[in-house]
Amino acid sequence: MYFRGVRRSKMVSAAAVIVVDVVLIVAAVTTYLGGGTTSPSALTSAPHSPSRVAPTKQQDATENVATKRKPSRSASPIYHPLRVVPPETAVERSVNQDLAANSNRAAISILERTTFPRPATSSPFLAIDAVDSTSASLYAVAFTQELLDLNFSNSTWNQLLAWANYNNAPYSLTGLPASLSTKVLCTSLTTGALPVPSATEWNALATTRSNWRVSGLVVSVNPTWTQALSAGWEPVDPLMVIYDVSGALTISRPGHAPVVESIGFALTVGGASLHPGYGVVALDDWTVN
Repeated sequence: MYFRGVRRSKMVSAAAVIVVDVVLIVAAVTTYLGGGTTSPSALTSAPHSPSRVAPTKQQDATENVATKRKPSRSASPIYHPLRVVPPETAVERSVNQDLAANSNRAAISILERTTFPRPATSSPFLAIDAVDSTSASLYAVAFTQELLDLNFSNSTWNQLLAWANYNNAPYSLTGLPASLSTKVLCTSLTTGALPVPSATEWNALATTRSNWRVSGLVVSVNPTWTQALSAGWEPVDPLMVIYDVSGALTISRPGHAPVVESIGFALTVGGASLHPGYGVVALDDWTVN
């Protein structure tokens, strides 16, 4: 189940190799700038209040968010996430070239072989409410709560992954094929360390009537992501932003005292693949203390 001090290993996670590596982005920007010192303002993360973190251009792009869907409804294949063409600046070319050069063929091969349940919501895992889809930070909190508030005996591993797949945002940094870019979220949730238990572990937790509850969530923009944007680099997905998320996870089961763990991770959100508004690209750097 959970192990103290665990951090997701980028050696064992296919998604982690392809997933948003904000340090790589900043390194590329620093290289382009000739190793210059970053101003303090570029390192200032947004306030922790979820209603204030999303950049203005991201809020502007979510005027038509999806209304809450009924259980078991699958997503429409007609919708396409918004994309923009950033200006052909020197910093844009430099960072994108570095990202492409560091893509990992072995990780892509693993993504090609993975399969996940078809995108769908269900009674245990409803679509995220439209109100929570109006800003990236609210969406990040709502996604985290539904992902980690788990009653294992009343839900299944496949239902959770189908819900996650419904909420995926395609990976857009290195030109992955569409069939692979939408697999990054589920791969990041199930490869290597937690958060999502394996199907076998899920069944064992259901047998013991275990429950997880997340609380005290704090969401803030990753400061190095802010640094990259401040240097002039722009993603093609105008909704994309990386958040640092922390909180407490309470693990309980009948006949045992609850166990409370501190959790933290990076959550990358972007334009959803299957419905208007936000989705999640990947969850990475999962840590439990």
